[in-house]
Amino acid sequence: MVIEAVLFDADGVIQEPSPAWRPALARLAGDACADELLADIFAAEKPCLTGDQDFEPALAEVLKRWNCVVNVEEALGIWTMIQQDHEILRVIGQLRELGIRVALATNQQAQRASFMSNQLGYSKLFDDLFYSCEMGYAKPHPEYFQIMLNRLGLAGEKVLFLDDRQSNVRAAESAGLHARVFMKNRGAAGLLNLLQE
Repeated sequence: MVIEAVLFDADGVIQEPSPAWRPALARLAGDACADELLADIFAAEKPCLTGDQDFEPALAEVLKRWNCVVNVEEALGIWTMIQQDHEILRVIGQLRELGIRVALATNQQAQRASFMSNQLGYSKLFDDLFYSCEMGYAKPHPEYFQIMLNRLGLAGEKVLFLDDRQSNVRAAESAGLHARVFMKNRGAAGLLNLLQE
């Protein structure tokens, strides 16, 4: 297959929560169960992934409901505790140098997307950034992939999509893209193997 663009999911592919993330969440939970608090935060975050709501007030409401003692700015900081896979990012840079278009295709709320673009440098590493909060749809919604292809100006058969979730891979395939499941723990070698298939 002749691939002109490779699209990378973020969490679980090129990055993951840092080791400090879970202890920070536990401190945030206090006497509450961290898993239950996390589930509540994820539920509040869901409409923010498509830009329908702002994550900061949604998070503030969860913190209030759980009687958390930290302020919303501190809690937002936990969501930006991200550990990048620099070997995979290096391969992405090499692909770009070879003339292959590289893009980030990820479900994110606006605050985290901004952090990833600016503080993590993704706005410079990638040719395109397809954040769900800016597109109005989140994976695996079919419209997410259609909008992405329209913005790329490419037919699906010229695009390879990598994600750690099978549901997103199936949706991408249904939209006509080449798609593969990729888990970050496969490392850069696993990425290179996928790209050579």
